[in-house]
Amino acid sequence: MSAAPVRRIARIVARPTLWLPLLSLLVFLAVWEAVGRSVDPLLFAPPSRMAGELPELLSSGELAAATGVTLQALVVGYLLAAVSGVLLGIAIGQWDTLGRLLGPYLFGLFSTPRVVLVPLVILWFGIGYGGRLFLVFLWSMIAIATTTADGIRNARPDLVEVARSYGAGRAQTILHVLLPGSIPFVLSGLRIGAERAVVGVVIGEMFLEITGLGGLLQDSAQSLETARMLWAVVVIAVIGTVLITGLDALERRLSSWKAEPT
Repeated sequence: MSAAPVRRIARIVARPTLWLPLLSLLVFLAVWEAVGRSVDPLLFAPPSRMAGELPELLSSGELAAATGVTLQALVVGYLLAAVSGVLLGIAIGQWDTLGRLLGPYLFGLFSTPRVVLVPLVILWFGIGYGGRLFLVFLWSMIAIATTTADGIRNARPDLVEVARSYGAGRAQTILHVLLPGSIPFVLSGLRIGAERAVVGVVIGEMFLEITGLGGLLQDSAQSLETARMLWAVVVIAVIGTVLITGLDALERRLSSWKAEPT
């Protein structure tokens, strides 16, 4: 073996971050396969059986269609929640009276179990798209608003005073001082809101309108098609992981200024 491949292998071995994730995935799949083969196939499906089910799910378009339905409600609801949550958080953080008025309700809704609100959503919006969208919007918006408000309240008062001494109005102070200083809080709220949005859209699809990945999960569970059910779980997990990982990367990138010496 030439020296170059040996050096490449040595570099890979010396950097566990390159091979440990792959190794852990292989171990996880091996354990999954062993457990799946040792239990009732109605209770659990090994990766080999899931792989056999995948071509049918792809050729029929069922998995792609369900994923598209879920993503559409998730993206629309989350974007609406992000915009309104940031604006509401700024207002609550700036006006103490508004914060005292709305704060208890927001924190109460934030801590309320999600499924409890489903009957009310059905009553208000029915069992169609509107109800699913409202669940995504509500649970995301509350998290984004509360963390944004915390960021506005924790803004450096000296910078606010400097801006006001130079004649900056309230809108200019918010736009150029408070909001930039609250970016770590806003991004943290967006990440928490994204987590809640994924849960909200799946709950809406399972309990309001049997559609999307949540509907595929529900139908597969009722018909005891474990492999199809697990594929729905896998795709939901991938969507959540990609969304959270992207927001985490954005948060680290935009918040790095806090660690820089002044």
